[in-house]
Amino acid sequence: MRLLTHVAQRIVNEVNQVLSEEVIVMNREGTIIAASDRSRIGSFHQGGKEVIMTEQKLLITEKETERLQGVKVGLNLPIRFQQKVIGAVGITGSKSGAALHGELIQRLTELIIEEAYAAEKLDSELRGLETFVYEWLHTETVTAELQDRGYILGIEMSEARYCVLLQLWQQQEEALEPGVEIDVLETIRSVFPNEQKDVLVRWGRGRFALLASAKQHSRHGLAQELVTLARKIKEKYYLGLRAGISRQQPDPLQMNLAYREAQQALAVKKAEEPIIFYDTFILEVVLAEAKPETRQHIIDKALGQLQEETELIETLQAYFAHQLSIKETATALHIHINTLHYRLKRIQELSGCQLKETKDLVALFIALWYYKEQSIR
Repeated sequence: MRLLTHVAQRIVNEVNQVLSEEVIVMNREGTIIAASDRSRIGSFHQGGKEVIMTEQKLLITEKETERLQGVKVGLNLPIRFQQKVIGAVGITGSKSGAALHGELIQRLTELIIEEAYAAEKLDSELRGLETFVYEWLHTETVTAELQDRGYILGIEMSEARYCVLLQLWQQQEEALEPGVEIDVLETIRSVFPNEQKDVLVRWGRGRFALLASAKQHSRHGLAQELVTLARKIKEKYYLGLRAGISRQQPDPLQMNLAYREAQQALAVKKAEEPIIFYDTFILEVVLAEAKPETRQHIIDKALGQLQEETELIETLQAYFAHQLSIKETATALHIHINTLHYRLKRIQELSGCQLKETKDLVALFIALWYYKEQSIR
């Protein structure tokens, strides 16, 4: 394994948080690739090279500084990974001080490298799985080659599945903290622990894709598990979670259809329902499909001058919320029925829509839906 520069610099940074001594890290060629004194980066360190060749620590005295190129008084120690020396770490200082901290720094260095390697390996495995799932969810024809790759990855592609898209969100418009997505991935896996049955990958910023086995999860069971997951994420990370869930897809060769349904369900803006099944909110799913420019055209066409009349917009919202009941709408708004009749007449005049015409009512309802969505953003 090659000692990576960013890992070497992390070693220096970590050590400097607890010790004031100057620290350097050398690669197998004896070149300094990270240092407390950045001016030394890129220079040759003969002491480090000797340590790498002999695989033994080297205490550098004043006398040794005359013999060795590019060194200072201190201690150099080999860095081992998987029983091989991959570099050296040096600490500058007196004999007693260097000896006191040397063994500790050596072990800390090796632990950081082991952690970095494990994280890199995990990230590589995740990327491979992500690539596979991306192809699976975007192809209309699942080839034998793709099925073979699924088999190699240990994925049972023959099962009926739900496609679930999970989206993290927070109140403030801020980027997620570094590393939080990997932590959330582990939390999701704690709720869906069967890696062969439930395929889980990252799916963009703050988003995850879960291909949940229909054999392992009933519709109701899946909903309950997602509620549990949302609670865990809120408690641990103070983040919200929304989920869009497709219908059960019995044909694993057509998961692209399930993916589109999950996308459409996730696009439904219904705050009180953070877990949305595609076939539960048919109207909402259809409305979510319209492009922004189409939505604005519908708002302008149907609502017209109503957009400038807050009181009339609120009246229309209440009218729809109470199933077009004059009595219930007036009661909810705390106004006289005659006042409501006047407002509804003004709504018709300003919008050009007739409230007794089904087509006009539908147009107003859709326009009002989009108008409310714009107001929430």
